[in-house]
Amino acid sequence: MIPALKFNHDDDRPKNTAGPADPRATEAGIMPAVGSAKQFVKRMLPWIVGAAILAYLVWRIEVTPLFTALTHADPTLYAPVLTAFILVNFLADTQNLNALLKYARSPIPFRDSMIIRGASYLLMIIDYTLGMGSIVYYLKKYKNVPLARGTGSMLFLNYTTHVSLLILSIAGSLMAAAAGTLTPVLSDIALVFTALLALAVITIILMKMLPDRSFMKKIRHSEIMQIFIESPLSTYIVNTLYRCGFYFTFIMFFYVAVKAFNMDIPFFEMVAFVPVILLVISIPISAFGLGTSQAAMLLLFKHYGTPAQILAFSLTYSASIIIFRGIIGACYYGIITRRVSYKYKASLLRGEVS
Repeated sequence: MIPALKFNHDDDRPKNTAGPADPRATEAGIMPAVGSAKQFVKRMLPWIVGAAILAYLVWRIEVTPLFTALTHADPTLYAPVLTAFILVNFLADTQNLNALLKYARSPIPFRDSMIIRGASYLLMIIDYTLGMGSIVYYLKKYKNVPLARGTGSMLFLNYTTHVSLLILSIAGSLMAAAAGTLTPVLSDIALVFTALLALAVITIILMKMLPDRSFMKKIRHSEIMQIFIESPLSTYIVNTLYRCGFYFTFIMFFYVAVKAFNMDIPFFEMVAFVPVILLVISIPISAFGLGTSQAAMLLLFKHYGTPAQILAFSLTYSASIIIFRGIIGACYYGIITRRVSYKYKASLLRGEVS
């Protein structure tokens, strides 16, 4: 769900030609409002939950084995793999956004997609939906994409995200079955995810079959839902495949990176397990999946390493993602803030709406 963001709709009203009383008023609308103290506490709660889960896991495993697992890790393997993953993953994420906006009748240059997607990473560290909501905000302020259309595009991206993770996990389970290594856990994952995938497909079919009358007519013709109803099957397939490619970079990274922590997990199992972990991370219980991702890895990887090794890898992975995406987000945040500010001031000078 896209979070409620505060936008400066006052731009649609006539301007005071005498100029604003406060010079800072010209900067209004550049950044999405973060909300009140109550909302701040709400944003901090997932971090507190994540910290509590991590503290419990470390207490169960104990600090000494965890420290030993960290010191025995191979940074000469992990560091280059992480660097390659961050770069390729960011480019794939940008391509996914760029392709989606093209299909949503809101095409923008690839470089602009990179700036908008990169800037969203900073807010995504605080809250995933806040980061996605910032994309809607930036599309409106930077590219004049209507809020409803931008929101619909992000909902569509969220839909293809979950469908692609379901497909990848099912594919991994089927490959494991073909190789004769299907475990009860993989079998359960395949059954549950197949049911969820069928439900996701049926939901779109029913949405397209909504009758064009009464309140359902408003749903069919709302701009938020247009991308779901008007998009042909090819649009769903292409964007889902793009998203599968994006998440396959996670699978490849996990497959190689765990070796740096002295674990060797079969590729087919990794194809099935990583989407499950990423789905767990997407559950809005803790910030950035802290705690929940560690618990998921301890459960799924338990046959391939000691609890200390698994926790050492999962903590290093989470810290790496937060740090590197934070750096990317900070860089592009500065770029888009300057551009939106310049665009806003220029529109004021011309007497136009930004």
